[in-house]
Amino acid sequence: MARHCETFDHTADVGLAARADTLGELMAALAEGLTDVLCERSAVRPAHRRELRVEAEDVEALAVDFLSAVLVAFDVDHFLAAEVNVSAASETTLAAELRGETYDPARHELKDEVKAVTYHQLRIARDGGEWTGRVILDL
Repeated sequence: MARHCETFDHTADVGLAARADTLGELMAALAEGLTDVLCERSAVRPAHRRELRVEAEDVEALAVDFLSAVLVAFDVDHFLAAEVNVSAASETTLAAELRGETYDPARHELKDEVKAVTYHQLRIARDGGEWTGRVILDL
């Protein structure tokens, strides 16, 4: 199975639900899903790269911290991630490469403003042979 992420409505917020064969692929799918909430990711070129390294006390905190770092890249530097590749992932550490570009209002139509990645109803778990995750984004 390839990695997959989709959104779901949650009151005034939006959720991401993802599944993948590995934890790294799950985190990548969630990060790409976050970009899809911000704008149409297919319009973002993978022209530049950024490396992210995150450590946390458990896998759920790792997901929040990683997605928050992706969001900070957009909020501070206006960097949109077209592709996310996780090179190493455990339940407490993650190393990833983001490939994307700086927001260009002539080419990127922003969809939703994401204020934060929340712990509300957060779930990152291994279910049988795959990893699943649900994350609520505060809009």
